[in-house]
Parts: sequence; C-alpha cells; structure tokens
Amino acid sequence: MFLGGLVTTIFLDIVYISIFYSKFATGDTGRFSAGMAILSLLLKPFSCCLVYHMHRERGGELRPGFFGPSQERSVYQTIDSPDSPAEPFADLEDRGQAVPRGY
Repeated sequence: MFLGGLVTTIFLDIVYISIFYSKFATGDTGRFSAGMAILSLLLKPFSCCLVYHMHRERGGELRPGFFGPSQERSVYQTIDSPDSPAEPFADLEDRGQAVPRGY
C-alpha cells in the first residue's frame, strides 16, 4: 500500500506542479517551494525502488496469484519441534526443581 501511495504521489505532484507553478512561482518563496517540490519529485522513484526492495526482502509479492500460482519461498523457519512435550513443566517437577505457579 505504501508503494502504491508513493507512485500515486508522483503522478499527483506532476499534475500539481504543472497547474500551480505559474501562479505561485513569482516570488522567491514560491520559486524555492517549487524547486523543493521538483527535488522531492526527482527523489521519489529512488524511494519507490527502496520500498519495493524491502517488500521483496520480506517475502512479499505485489499481487499474489496474478502472474500464476504463488511460489512458496519463505525464509522463515519454525521454532516448534514436532516432539515437544504436551506439558512443558512436567520435567521440572520430576527433577525436584521449582515450578512457576499461576495465581
């Protein structure tokens, strides 16, 4: 969603600068603000690339299932082991250790 918002603001900035530049760029403050808006507009594609790269690093897809079946390429590992005991504190009572008690 953030990447979509950035792309949308690129197009809206182009429209706003083209419409309002001639009206407000007559003074020094207007020219400075228009220059800063243009500089921001030039840096936004770089920001979009960074956001897209972060999205892909975390295992995201733009539209899952849009270009065919989704491929499972998760980098996350489960920490659950299939042979974990049903009661985690059962071992502690057998060894004579203190067992945390709930109130």
